Amino acid sequence: MKYVATATRRYRMELPGHDWFEPVTTDNVHRVVNARRTARIAGLQLVVSLLPLQVEEMPACYWCRARPRAVEYDCDGAYRTATCDSAQCREARRLTYEGIIAHPSYHRGDQALRIVKPVRVRTTDGPRPGVVTVDEYEDITCLCGNISSYAGFHECLPGGALVGPDHPEWNGLWWCAGVGCPGVIVDCREPAVYADEPGAPAKVVVTEL
Repeated sequence: MKYVATATRRYRMELPGHDWFEPVTTDNVHRVVNARRTARIAGLQLVVSLLPLQVEEMPACYWCRARPRAVEYDCDGAYRTATCDSAQCREARRLTYEGIIAHPSYHRGDQALRIVKPVRVRTTDGPRPGVVTVDEYEDITCLCGNISSYAGFHECLPGGALVGPDHPEWNGLWWCAGVGCPGVIVDCREPAVYADEPGAPAKVVVTEL
């Protein structure tokens, strides 16, 4: 996973001589502007101090790898999404999932894009970490841990371009959309055999593009 450095500018607001006002530290500049306007209307002297920059490393957006992942909130509190909230990045992702442009798979890790033949397993066999598998229900599990009900898999061409299921050149390649995946395309063009059957592949078959 790639990390990017982020710098946060913080402000400290206080009212000297007014013990009822607790000093406030915030990184929301709009809150500072509104507080100064309110204090001016009330005839109070609000003192705003500029604090040193707070620099930290945050997980990078898996798509552009240039900006930190966005923060969202749910019933459990704040959490980081897989992508950033940049308008440019959102538009690029939309164009990709519509099949207009190819996904920059080379941005997803230091490893090359790989076409991997899955090993067929039964759901009762349990997970196989580090191996691409497909069960009797045709559900794929990538070596990164991604499954169809999580980040999912998308129809693609050998070069990584996402396409629709009715695309004339699509013939059974699935691009893994898992966050942190090293760049795997699952090859389901031929039926896989169960791992415990004679002649089953003993290891993952990888074809470098």
